[in-house]
Amino acid sequence: MKIRTYKAQTKWLEGTKAETKIREFKVIVDEPLELKGTNTAPNPVELLLTALGGCVALTYHGYAKRCEVDIEDLIVSLEGDMIPGVWVDKAGRERRGFKQIRYEVQIKTKAMEEKVLQLQKLVEEKCPVSDMLINQIELKGKINII
Repeated sequence: MKIRTYKAQTKWLEGTKAETKIREFKVIVDEPLELKGTNTAPNPVELLLTALGGCVALTYHGYAKRCEVDIEDLIVSLEGDMIPGVWVDKAGRERRGFKQIRYEVQIKTKAMEEKVLQLQKLVEEKCPVSDMLINQIELKGKINII
């Protein structure tokens, strides 16, 4: 199995702002005013929702033909709940991230409901970002002092 490596580089700019370079693209992050930011860009957790929404939408489009679903329009609405400080999960671990993420897909198609539900099931199985959120992954960090 061939592994594809994705890369990004984030540089702190000032205050609560940072810029990430991904290939030839740049993405800025900032915090909202209530989190002592300057509200000039989405914050990292909002970008996580963006990544999930984009991946869900692209996975729908990627598998639509296989399920005989012609998509005329598709919108993914997302929201996530965070508790300031920490919350404790079922295993008793303190968590700082989203407690829950919900999304709803609105799809415009003339396909039969059975085909659309088949597509939905396939998307739930195949979406890489939702897989990373649902299943524990290995995350390694290191620091280089320069």
